[in-house]
This record gives sequence, structure tokens and C-alpha cells, in this order.
Amino acid sequence: MLVASALAALTLSAAPLAAQATGAKPPAKTGMEGMDHNAHMKAGAKEAEPSTGWKELDAYHMLMMATWHPAKQNGDMAPLKAKAKEMVASAKLLAASTPPKACATPKLKEAATNLAPQTQDVADMVAKGADNNALKDALKVLHDKFDVLEEGCSPMKHDMKH
Repeated sequence: MLVASALAALTLSAAPLAAQATGAKPPAKTGMEGMDHNAHMKAGAKEAEPSTGWKELDAYHMLMMATWHPAKQNGDMAPLKAKAKEMVASAKLLAASTPPKACATPKLKEAATNLAPQTQDVADMVAKGADNNALKDALKVLHDKFDVLEEGCSPMKHDMKH
């Protein structure tokens, strides 16, 4: 088994080294390793998102990304309209959950608790047929409030700009 692992490692590292020696380009990165944050978002991939260790926060984060990025980048409010009720349910689960020790500060717990009614307000706007500009503005405010929670609980600083 050890020999097979060593052989596999040598084989995988040989292609880029051979490419360098001949002046050829190394093979393109595939999968998540070659993607920047925007490409990651377009791919809809979940596995590369950093985990806070707070599953309810991570679940809400995935919904926020799925709605905020299309709204911010393209003015596309369809994802928000489709996921508004799911976001409310997720925010309620987050508010009722117990955060991991690293996230159990009064400021973060308050932010998590406040996220549910704030998310409900946005969902109510969707239900009442608010225009896209108003929805985008409300989603931005919600995103900024969410960022306080997410950045405060993230194991690595939130380098990626939303």
C-alpha cells in the first residue's frame, strides 16, 4: 500500500515537472482547486466553502450565497424569490441552535437571534411582490447583518468579498 501511494504521488507530480522541463504548460487545474470565489459561486459548489463548525450558520450561509450573489452581480432576484421561505426556516433554526464554543459570544448570539425576523421581513417583501430594486436593497441590508455573524464566527477571516 505504501509503495502504491508513493508511486501515485510520483506519477501525479511528474506531469507538471515534465511540462516545465519542456516549456509546455502544465495541465489545467480541474475541480475546485482552480476556481476563484466567483467561479465557485457560478458552479454552485458547496464543498469548498469554509465551515464555521456551526452547521445552522453554514446552511444559512449557503442560502445567502445562492440569493445574494445573483442579486448583486446581475440584479437577478429569482433565486431570492424562490428561496425566501427556505431562508426564513433556516434563520429560525439558526436562532434556536446552540453555537460552537468559538461562536458563543453575546454579540454573535444576538446577531443570530435577530437574523430570523430580519429574514422574515425580506420574505414578506417577496410575498407582497415588492419590486426588484427594493428587494435587492433589503437583501443587501440582510447580507450585511449576516456578515457580522459569519465573519465573527469564521475560523479564517472572511477574505472573500460578497
